Amino acid sequence: MKPFHPLQTEIGKPEQFNNPFCYEPHPLSILAAEEVQRYITENAEIKEDADKGKMFGVLVVEAPYRKRDERLGFLAAYSGLLAGKNSWSWFVPPVYNAQKRFGYFKRNESRLTKMNREVEALEKQLNKLLNSADYLKMQQTVENLLSEHERKMKSAKALRDMKRLQRNISPEEHAELVRESQFMKAEMRRIKKRCEEMARPWKEKEQSLRENIVQLKKLRKESSDELQRWLFSQYKMRNAEGEQKDILDIFADYNGQLPPAGAGDCCAPKLLQYAFEHHLKPLCMAEFWWGESPKMEIRHHLHYYPACRGKCLPILTWMILRNEEPTVGAYGESQCGMWKSTKQLTPDNYLYEDDYLIVLNKPAGMLSVPGKSGEESVESIIRERLHDEVNPLIVHRLDMDTSGLMVVAKNKWAYTELQKEFLTHQVQKSYVALLERMPEDKPFKGTITLPLRPDIYDRPRQMVDNTNGKDAVTEYEILEGLGDKHPRVVLRPKTGRTHQLRIHCAHQQGLGVPIWGDALYGQRADRLYLHAETLSFIHPKTGELLTFRESAPF
Repeated sequence: MKPFHPLQTEIGKPEQFNNPFCYEPHPLSILAAEEVQRYITENAEIKEDADKGKMFGVLVVEAPYRKRDERLGFLAAYSGLLAGKNSWSWFVPPVYNAQKRFGYFKRNESRLTKMNREVEALEKQLNKLLNSADYLKMQQTVENLLSEHERKMKSAKALRDMKRLQRNISPEEHAELVRESQFMKAEMRRIKKRCEEMARPWKEKEQSLRENIVQLKKLRKESSDELQRWLFSQYKMRNAEGEQKDILDIFADYNGQLPPAGAGDCCAPKLLQYAFEHHLKPLCMAEFWWGESPKMEIRHHLHYYPACRGKCLPILTWMILRNEEPTVGAYGESQCGMWKSTKQLTPDNYLYEDDYLIVLNKPAGMLSVPGKSGEESVESIIRERLHDEVNPLIVHRLDMDTSGLMVVAKNKWAYTELQKEFLTHQVQKSYVALLERMPEDKPFKGTITLPLRPDIYDRPRQMVDNTNGKDAVTEYEILEGLGDKHPRVVLRPKTGRTHQLRIHCAHQQGLGVPIWGDALYGQRADRLYLHAETLSFIHPKTGELLTFRESAPF
């Protein structure tokens, strides 16, 4: 069975190939994806593994060497391994098959596995030694001998000091006190030496184990790095012009860094590699998630997603984008310019202003601070309005796609004072949002506590990480009933992490439902339905409590 699957359809071809980091799935891609989903459903072994969570991709292509009515078709791929294999014939093969049973990679991988076992065995020996009854008894004996003599020395010194304070002490008595002090110090040296002799065989064995562990770990790391570099050198990627370059050189030219693990095994590179090798013309592509969401990331069954940036951006830039950076918002908002505000800050947007601060209602689609693209932002607009290149200062940010209340400081002093209020959680904020649907099996009121950190391989996405994430806490209250298509929810953040409200809504351990229109963690709509509705803080100069409310425009 070959990976090329004909498509019989009246759907027209796209005018140009879509940017894999920024797209709405073309109808042809959707048709191909439905065929892949049907195939997964009909194959029990594949489905069982896919149900645990897997990214799949499709590439619609033209085969110019076939008959006219058989030229249109699609290729399918999956990320990494599927049910332990990377060679399912219905899908395109890997760029390089590292799973060959007796190949170079598997042989050296077995060697690394053996090293892992050796390290584990040495660590067990060390742990057994350090916790053995004889070792602990030796340590206790040494500790008792030293502490007992130290106690005797302190007691004897106290007595000598008292005698020296006596006025009638003779020279002979003084000399005796000196001899006693010298004897006890010499005795301490003898006890320490005896303790060292007692501990020496144990310490030598302990040191030997520790040195062996360090050396073996160093060798393991060197071998692992060498094998990884060799593996990446086998991934020789073709581009649209027929040129070839391995992944090591691609990443070196792109960002001067080594590729992350798994680079080259995602769907998009595999699909394009097969197409270019077999002289197929790419028309459009799409990737979708199947199965359970990962514990840390947010993925929804059958939702479409852009290619990951950390692993795929350098590779695809070489293969098809020809070094043209795909357009993506500075903070991931308005994914690929999907929804940008055409509004300016009119007088109606300014709710309060004095010599120290401004409170305004930011439109959705406007940046809070200037981004890489040089687009207008709240900061740049107000600086131009006040004819001040240094001030004002943005005290807190709203995501580009989020609308609502912001406070802006007019000078450094006001900024510092307001920052203190934010850091000490004196500022009270609430947001209103519409969800894609009603959450299932969630209380209508509660608190979400999910620590967050950036997804280093797919910025600007954030992810849940219970080990390395920063604390993130949100109180929520669902206002609308079960019959509402897009229920309204009030969100009160107690911390201010990037994308906190969006992830706390979308993640399965949160509400489990994305905010309507969230292009990063859900599905696009005409806007992100998230609005900063209330803001309350103490005026840094007057000490007055200021409270503002601006109802959501939806």
